[in-house]
Amino acid sequence: MKVLLERKFNVKDAKNYISELNNILEKYIDKNENKREEVNHIKTSYINFLMGFFRFKPVIQSRDEFCTITLNEVNIYGEGNDLELAKENLIDSILEYIDIYTDKIHIFHKFESIERQAYMLKLIRCNSDRDKLKKEVGL
Repeated sequence: MKVLLERKFNVKDAKNYISELNNILEKYIDKNENKREEVNHIKTSYINFLMGFFRFKPVIQSRDEFCTITLNEVNIYGEGNDLELAKENLIDSILEYIDIYTDKIHIFHKFESIERQAYMLKLIRCNSDRDKLKKEVGL
């Protein structure tokens, strides 16, 4: 799956690599769902527009010189002795979770809600860029 996430395809490339893309996707779609599951190639600007409707609402709690930031949309949190350390810890947690998630996406997609999958896609699309992740999660 990381191959798909790391490469960007324009229309010409998508046409040239359609068989390769479909072979990769088949690994992540349950064989029992092949007849029901649909996959689309969609214009990036449409995805960007749709992802705009998924907004994270970070919950920040501070007590006794300790801070926690929680993203309930994806059940990820960060903590630290101050707000800045909690933000950095949250981004570290997101990056670690993205690695696990993309490696085992064929398992996650069976059990997670479509909404949580969409929120995860929004994080994955940041391509491990810490500044983009901070912006996307509202920090």
